[in-house]
Amino acid sequence: MSDESDIRSESRFLWSLLLELLKLPFILILIIFRKRDLKELLVPLVEIWKFIVEAKFTFFMILLNTLIFFISIFFFSDALVNSLINAPSDILSSKFYTIITAGFLHAGIPHLGWNMLALFIFGRAVEQKLGSAKTAGVYFGALVISGVFTDLVHLFIMQDNTPGLGASGAIMGLVAAAILVHPFYITYELIVPLPIMVAGWLAIWSDITGIINPVEDGIGHLAHLGGFISVAVTMWLIGVEDRQKMLKGLMINAIILALAALLWFLLLKNHF
Repeated sequence: MSDESDIRSESRFLWSLLLELLKLPFILILIIFRKRDLKELLVPLVEIWKFIVEAKFTFFMILLNTLIFFISIFFFSDALVNSLINAPSDILSSKFYTIITAGFLHAGIPHLGWNMLALFIFGRAVEQKLGSAKTAGVYFGALVISGVFTDLVHLFIMQDNTPGLGASGAIMGLVAAAILVHPFYITYELIVPLPIMVAGWLAIWSDITGIINPVEDGIGHLAHLGGFISVAVTMWLIGVEDRQKMLKGLMINAIILALAALLWFLLLKNHF
């Protein structure tokens, strides 16, 4: 299991990497004078690799999703892929297992790439606070709950049987968990450093507007919303101490959102 001290924040990693890069010219001079070994030039690359793999569950899931994606492209027939994609009606049949299998299939490299980037960012933040085992619980809990939520909405409200695939629901469960257990964790997802709470709420707002004003963007906004909602269930299954962290994070999020809404209202009022 990952220990919180084993997983560095993005800021801590970037500062340590910058330090190693600044040392390279001096190390090169020492190598020329045979005072250092040539392998010391590889230290920045070693640091990058350590950063990638130190959140063990997150790294494993990225590796697994990527491996299954390429295996499905080169070795799976169209019939096999279609049998593993989740259609809403599957939940009422013996094919309910597609809620899981669909979570490991992706529609293309961009779909996979964006999902794995989000998994890397939000998965690390959650794993730093909760450890590998509980992060796995949040991930797979969100995968199942978001799948069931989406299927039920499609079947009984939208009355269609549109199939879906991808790890988005599971990842959005991690997004919701991240903004609760680690709201002030700084991420560089949008290049500009932002608290992960802000990045998470931008994603939530995008999905809410995507549901209210549906367009053919190929994004499963309902699955995303189901992933967000899933944290309300998984937070009660991971232990009292971590539940308290989430409740504290919920209060922080609510206060900051209320202040942001008040500021927005005041700006609009002054504008008009």
